[in-house]
Amino acid sequence: MAQQRGANVTIIYDTETAYKTTPASVDAMVLPYISESVRLNRNLIESKTIRSSRNPQMPVRGNVDVAGDINFELSPQYGRMLKHIFGGYTPSGESAPYTHTFKIGDLPVGMMIEKQFTDLATAEYFQYNGCKVNQFKCTAKTEGMIDCSVSLIGAKETVAVASFDATATDNGHTPFDGFTGSVKQGGSPMGIVTGFDFTIDNGLDGGTYVLDGTGQRYSLPEGSAKVSGSLQCLFDAVVLYNLAVAHTETSLELHFTSGAGTGATAGNEKLSFYFDEIVFKPQAPVVQGPTGLLVELPFVAYYNDDADASACRCVLLSPIATF
Repeated sequence: MAQQRGANVTIIYDTETAYKTTPASVDAMVLPYISESVRLNRNLIESKTIRSSRNPQMPVRGNVDVAGDINFELSPQYGRMLKHIFGGYTPSGESAPYTHTFKIGDLPVGMMIEKQFTDLATAEYFQYNGCKVNQFKCTAKTEGMIDCSVSLIGAKETVAVASFDATATDNGHTPFDGFTGSVKQGGSPMGIVTGFDFTIDNGLDGGTYVLDGTGQRYSLPEGSAKVSGSLQCLFDAVVLYNLAVAHTETSLELHFTSGAGTGATAGNEKLSFYFDEIVFKPQAPVVQGPTGLLVELPFVAYYNDDADASACRCVLLSPIATF
């Protein structure tokens, strides 16, 4: 009997049209990933009843909890995942290059994810319906890939003997790295940034269980989004620290550019994150040794009166028409 190899496990995903329901017209995409932990968990609840024996009774089933993380390297092919991270999504363009704009808004009704275990003697397909992104984390550094993760919450698991979409689209995977990244603050380029990380938290309410005989979440409403992050810089001036102390609003931009960055053809995409309204948290540099000092400045992003009306927005220039 063949053992499943992790290298051969394909993950595909699609957008649901009704919560925790497989789309009637499927349009799945392959999801490249590093590792994942999405699975069903269900407690076994033991009885407290005292009987005429010390032996325990058979436990009963708890609620179904589908949850887990997917870790991946940021690339221009993750437009569909960005749609599920932000909620607001507007594609534009009659031909390549296409502009995809993502803003914080109502999340899509749900996402279907499938893990394909095809090394087994009989292939098995673990399908998860009603998934939404609870958190998205991105970490940019000076070298190597841009590490990202999504923390998912879902509704149900089904083990099937066939894929829900045998012809899923594979857009490839051409990851960005530190050499393709750049940062702006207040609209001006910054040449002293050594690291940039941020988190988008959608505040999902995972406690919506009802007495319907399924043990599954009835819905998965999102709360107010929270956007926060941290900027790590060479300590060569107190300009940013002074902004933090004065509680002065500013802005940050994080750009990743492949090739020409026009989006007209594969290998020439651009992906940008805009934090149009932020304030830094005061955090003075500390001396940890005799070498050059760094300063870390946590920040919180928000929407107050900016014209783009999103605490964080993302713009992708790509030859792919829609996600």
